[in-house]
Amino acid sequence: MALKDIIPSKPYVMFGGKGGLGKTTFSAATAFYLAQQGHRVLVFSVDPQASLSDIFQRDIFGKGPVEIIPNLYAQEIDADSHIKAYQQEIRQKILDMYGFDQVPPEIEDYIQAASAEPAMEESAIFDAVVDVVVRGDYDYYIYDLVHL
Repeated sequence: MALKDIIPSKPYVMFGGKGGLGKTTFSAATAFYLAQQGHRVLVFSVDPQASLSDIFQRDIFGKGPVEIIPNLYAQEIDADSHIKAYQQEIRQKILDMYGFDQVPPEIEDYIQAASAEPAMEESAIFDAVVDVVVRGDYDYYIYDLVHL
């Protein structure tokens, strides 16, 4: 069976499973194949190990979509930068709402503690992925999932 026979008609393809199965390799190969067929493709990952950077031999971590070849873009989402953006939004809302000149230390401590929770990272990753897909700039979105 050829790769072209298993590509779905939907624009979203996800590769998931345990570490070491070849998710990133298959993600990159599928994206490359689709780009060669003339489709505009984004392959992206939220894995902090930055393995798409290794495959494409380019530092793409946290830099948004980077063109690899014509029609093929790769992106490694930096969850930490999204968490920091959340923190700043919360700080600004507190400053605006209460008219403070600076965020009180006890509130800052709470912001830091809440941001360390795993749910915050998952939420930041989810929001980043939604932002990527909602823009609708690509014909296919190939998602290299974090290992289970």
